[in-house]
Amino acid sequence: MHVSTQDLKQDHVTVRRIRDIAQRCSDRLYEGANIPLEDIDVISVVIEEFVDAFHHGKEEKAYFPSTEIKNDAYAEDVRKFKIEHEFGRRVAQMMRRHLKEWKSGVDGREPVARFLKTYAIYVTDHTGKEDRFFDMIEEMKSLSDKEDRQILEHYEMCKNDAGGSARIEELLRLIAWLEGRDWMK
Repeated sequence: MHVSTQDLKQDHVTVRRIRDIAQRCSDRLYEGANIPLEDIDVISVVIEEFVDAFHHGKEEKAYFPSTEIKNDAYAEDVRKFKIEHEFGRRVAQMMRRHLKEWKSGVDGREPVARFLKTYAIYVTDHTGKEDRFFDMIEEMKSLSDKEDRQILEHYEMCKNDAGGSARIEELLRLIAWLEGRDWMK
């Protein structure tokens, strides 16, 4: 198994942790729990920076360009994944917009809960499909060792684009912090 593919699958483990946080936050909001709006702000930052800028950046700027040229079926899968990434971005943007309104005094509980739930559903569906795609790439031995190394070099650039190793580590700490919040229990 190539390191570049395993790296993305490992990211999916973290993305699913974010999904679980979003789902729990949504559930608790629907139950009427008081969740600090700052915590929901942190969720949106983690989605925007870890999922979208870092993880999707690695896929869109490095992995997908290396795989879509291999096979027309891969190109079609990649096209669909990019569309799904845009869907996830829009859901996150809608959640942030309603959160901003809520912070300014307009009751945004329901739309924030709805978009968090939608995001959680999206992550489950999307990462499952991508994991199957990654497995197929590995099964078909579609990447050479040289291509794997080149993709990993691109990942480093993506990490720098997302704020560098220190920022990624900080985002991982924020995920763990969210998981420890009282409303998550």
